[in-house]
Amino acid sequence: MKKLLFLAAAAISFSAYAQKSEVKNARNALADKDFAKAQSSIDAAVANPETQSDPAAWHTRSIVYMVMQQQPGNEGKQYYQEALKSLQKVIELKPAYEKEDVNKKLFAIAQYNFNDGIHAFQDKQDFTNSYSYFENVLNIHDIDGGQRFTGNKVFDTIARQAAAYQGYSAYYANRYEEALPLLIKAKTDPIVKDVRNYLMIADIYDSKKDDANLLATINEAKAAYPKDQSVINRELNYYASRNKSEELISRIQEAMKADPTNADLAFNLAVSYDNMANPKDTKGNDLPKPANYAELFKNAETAYENSAKLGPNKADIFYNYGALYYNRGVTVNDEINKLGSSSADIKKAEELTTQRNDWFNKAVPQFEKAIAIWEPQAKKLKGEDFNSYQFAIVKAKEIYARQNNIEKTNEMKKKLEALK
Repeated sequence: MKKLLFLAAAAISFSAYAQKSEVKNARNALADKDFAKAQSSIDAAVANPETQSDPAAWHTRSIVYMVMQQQPGNEGKQYYQEALKSLQKVIELKPAYEKEDVNKKLFAIAQYNFNDGIHAFQDKQDFTNSYSYFENVLNIHDIDGGQRFTGNKVFDTIARQAAAYQGYSAYYANRYEEALPLLIKAKTDPIVKDVRNYLMIADIYDSKKDDANLLATINEAKAAYPKDQSVINRELNYYASRNKSEELISRIQEAMKADPTNADLAFNLAVSYDNMANPKDTKGNDLPKPANYAELFKNAETAYENSAKLGPNKADIFYNYGALYYNRGVTVNDEINKLGSSSADIKKAEELTTQRNDWFNKAVPQFEKAIAIWEPQAKKLKGEDFNSYQFAIVKAKEIYARQNNIEKTNEMKKKLEALK
């Protein structure tokens, strides 16, 4: 019995020796740049029960995979992730083992994750994977409760940047519950403080229909970035989307006091008055004109004129300005169509026809200016810009035809044909 026990012990000892030999083989193969053999030997060693609890074996494995990562052509193979698993195992088995070297490798791996996260986020727009990469950076930084890298200010900065980008990744992946706490933390962090944090937070609250926190976020953003146009626009969009026209106009006028030469603000004011003068339902159908239609129309007209002076190269301004007059002409035309055939109605129709033509005639030069700005890039126009450009040509052609202006009618006809 004793002889059998001695033989069994000897067998176990030989097995452990064989696996430690695999670790040595991996190191030798690595020195010879035989990476396939190094990988095979070290993976065999850590898979064997005799050495899978040996921090030296796992440390060697981290070295093998980090060296493989650094070889030309291996940039995208992410061997560093296997190195990370190995170093995590080293810390699990013996936290103090080769601590300085382990920390250097972990820091390098964090940088690999950060760079791949940026690549996934910016170049691939793969927000699910970018989120995971940035999460890896934070997990490494927070090993031992964040104490392992105390004093490494560079790593602290990278970790805070990674947390912000993790928030951005979650936001663009529509993972709002995960994004919100990260973005709230980032908004006041001086390392990653950026107006985008507030805008994303506002969008998340908007999606939740949480107007209280949405407005609080907008107000906080205004205090931090008082002249930022994106913040101003976000506030204006809030009031516009809630059909709070009076509040919207008040906010625009407030913004214009601080930036009176801003063509976009002047344009937004004009559009706001225009929308109030010409209300529509949710399907885009015309609603009855308000009692103060004439006042609102005049305010819109003045605001469009002001915005046209401030933004002479903005096609949208002239298009909307022309549409204001055109729609007024259509309104008058609707009145004409409702009249009967009595002498009084005929006389009224003549008066209204003159008014209608005057409004249409006022629309033409504005449409012409918009057309002139859009035309050089007509073939590249898409979506709303293309539709507006086409509409301006169609309506200008229609008005020229009413004026019996054959030359201009044919000119507009040619522009339309060029769009086909």
